[in-house]
Amino acid sequence: MRGSVRVASDVGGTFTDNIAYDEATRTVTVAKVSTTPDNRALGTIAGLKNALALQGKTGADVKYVGHGMTTATNAVIQRQGARTAFITNAGFRDLLLIGRQERPSLYDIRVTRPPPLVAREHCLTVRGRIDAAGREVEPLAMDDLEDAARAIEGAAIEAVAICFLHSYANPAHERATQKFLEQRLKNVVVCASTDTMAEFREYERASTCVLNAFLMPVMSRYLGSLTALLGDRDHGLGIADGTPVMVMEASGGLMTIASARKKPVHTVLSGPAGGVVASAHVAQLAGIAHIITMDIGGTSTDISVIRNGVPAITREAKLENIPVRLPVIDINAIGAGGGSIAWIDDGGALRVGPISAEAVPGPACYRRGGTRPTTTDANVVLGRFGPDTRLGGEMTLDADAAHRAIHDAIARPLGMDVIQAAAGILRVTHANIVRGIRVVSIERGHDPRDFALNPFGGAGPMHGTPVAKELRIPRLLIPPTPGILCALGQLVSDLRHGLIETHIGPHAAFPLAAVHGIITRLRAHGNELLAADGVPDEKRRIETRVDARYAGQSYELTLPLANVAQWQALPQVFHEMHQARFGHHDAASPVEIVNFGVTAIGMIDAPELPQIAQGGTQPAAAAHAGTRRIFYEADDPGQAGQWLEALIYRREELLAGNVLHGPAVIEEISATTVLYPGDVARVDRYGSMLVDVG
Repeated sequence: MRGSVRVASDVGGTFTDNIAYDEATRTVTVAKVSTTPDNRALGTIAGLKNALALQGKTGADVKYVGHGMTTATNAVIQRQGARTAFITNAGFRDLLLIGRQERPSLYDIRVTRPPPLVAREHCLTVRGRIDAAGREVEPLAMDDLEDAARAIEGAAIEAVAICFLHSYANPAHERATQKFLEQRLKNVVVCASTDTMAEFREYERASTCVLNAFLMPVMSRYLGSLTALLGDRDHGLGIADGTPVMVMEASGGLMTIASARKKPVHTVLSGPAGGVVASAHVAQLAGIAHIITMDIGGTSTDISVIRNGVPAITREAKLENIPVRLPVIDINAIGAGGGSIAWIDDGGALRVGPISAEAVPGPACYRRGGTRPTTTDANVVLGRFGPDTRLGGEMTLDADAAHRAIHDAIARPLGMDVIQAAAGILRVTHANIVRGIRVVSIERGHDPRDFALNPFGGAGPMHGTPVAKELRIPRLLIPPTPGILCALGQLVSDLRHGLIETHIGPHAAFPLAAVHGIITRLRAHGNELLAADGVPDEKRRIETRVDARYAGQSYELTLPLANVAQWQALPQVFHEMHQARFGHHDAASPVEIVNFGVTAIGMIDAPELPQIAQGGTQPAAAAHAGTRRIFYEADDPGQAGQWLEALIYRREELLAGNVLHGPAVIEEISATTVLYPGDVARVDRYGSMLVDVG
């Protein structure tokens, strides 16, 4: 009989976060371990074992496993994917090289671009053509396919990506090519573009398909190692056969291991998605509709916007300048994490990031050989961490090493004392984060003052107040175990499949019967995918959407379409959305339809998070852990900060209704929260802290 514990792990660049939730007792335990770069599955198993052991449980008690990782993203960044070939129509061999002819620096005559994932000699062409209406103009040349197969065999290719023009309208040529190559090449994985992105724009479709092929062998090996260790009773976790294992995808949904093997591109940029989903869940429990998330980990800060409980989604993401034309949570990642290295540029200005000390050697205070100063070292010098602090409950910090690193690299060259230098590191870090938040809020038409700020990740709650003040955000939401929030996201996310069809034409040219036929077909396909995943009828939900634009525009806005009856009102909805997004609209301009899409959702029973005991406004004596001198930087950059005596609290001892006043520090195993003077924090029944910014 399967147990009652749901577990999840999130593998980051520095730490692997783990959570275990027992449905029978509503007990939540967390564990944070160092990421194991050589085999990240090992850190996952160690962390899950630790989280389970805190409840006296083992892998035999597990009924569900969620997993989030950066394996795909890292493989692309480090170019450590499969040796890949690309097959397209004759005359389009250089499709990946030409791209959209965008110049990252318009006037730089020496600009360089990262090379495509496929070398030009491995870009192969075959004769054959489908037109935009899906009609065959030229038959597929099988002799060209035979030549391509021989070239692939001779080049020791591991994966093949196929992208033909207009295959979104008729995939027959892609299907025939895929079948031929799979029969001809026994040890090569083959990916067709219509399996990853069945919509128009051949460059983005080709790019996404190549990414998928590039990642398939890598992800297959990693997931094979992970599943073997999860089931290994001697050296792994020892979960029962048939226990569901789900992988986080970039849209904020989950996918099965089988789906992740076939479509690993959906896991690209998925690392921070779990945190955004969990933020929406925690905000809903706190009664907050609009949230800006600020996930500060060891390497980066990931920022996103949630309006009315729904994370913002984009289909225009890029990784290493490679387009990823898939629905992903709109996250702005900047190089400002706890491990971001502080340095002085050629002009004598203090900079922080984007280079990170990562897990190894890590910040100077980690005692792992790191000597360069980081944001974490600055926090140590300023007293944010106590002398007995153990990061993740394990790692002790060396304040003297942090002091030396900042003195040698920053304070001495700039002619200032170490405290000023450390405060300067935090100011620069906060300025970088503020700029990142402006990108996803103000530049998207959102006023930050209408939102609460949700700082999480291991370093997030330390930096919430100064960032909120700069943006005039009135409130912070600090969730329970903020350093493990991404892992929680894998317990509250749903299974998702996205489907899309391109049908370009004026809105008026689509009769209701045609719209109904397209949507019915997409919904049926979505239900088939959910059925294949074993999702029962009562746990299925299908959401429908339309991509539209003004005639002549190049890109679209996505509009929800709850039912066909709303079709006639769609132009007005588009005008209103265009006004909200861009600040203008043209009611006289015709609206053009581009794509129809559905999201097939298999609803997962989200865990009912435990409520904490009720207390008074004054924290109990057990919550007090003494006082500590903390350095607080001044609001005005031109003024010096000051050392203040701050109350120290143990977060696990706080009760619902407790009110805390800054200056104060709230410590817990996964993160440290710093309240600035004037901040007032109130603890709600789920253990979240709602902070009115002073």
